[in-house]
Amino acid sequence: MRARGFTLIELVVVVVCVSVMTGFALDRLLPLIGRAERAAFLQVRADLGSALLLEAAKHITRGDSAGLTDLARINPMTLLLSAPGNYVGALRSLDPAELPRASWYYDEGSGRLVYTIGRHTRFEPLGGPDDRVEFVVDFVYGDRDGDGVYSPSRDDFDGLRLDPVYAFNWPD
Repeated sequence: MRARGFTLIELVVVVVCVSVMTGFALDRLLPLIGRAERAAFLQVRADLGSALLLEAAKHITRGDSAGLTDLARINPMTLLLSAPGNYVGALRSLDPAELPRASWYYDEGSGRLVYTIGRHTRFEPLGGPDDRVEFVVDFVYGDRDGDGVYSPSRDDFDGLRLDPVYAFNWPD
């Protein structure tokens, strides 16, 4: 009885078939990874917006409307009950290229909250860096007296926003 194994041709055909199937699977999987990253990014951004408004409401109910302007200079991640798992922390001196992709950090030097973009997304920078989104907390008020300074007794507080420093487009 003669033992028979694979011929070289059969082995090549199997390797090619597996490679083609892997290529099709990756082609379907990578956009899903990008969509999941975008959804997680939008959720954290919404959570931060809510946390900023809740903190402002806390100041107002305590009668500390003058302290509202200080909220524009804080790390908004400190307002969350628990930071997201991909939050690296508050950093003073850093090289953004050394940080993990798809992560948040607070740049203490610039006072900006930054999200580094992952590899498998359709992120489009519109004038800013192509590997990250930078945010600042914007104190919004109606300057009714026209002096350019927020006065709790005279001006209208319109909220706190987490605004991108540079425009970007991140389609679904």
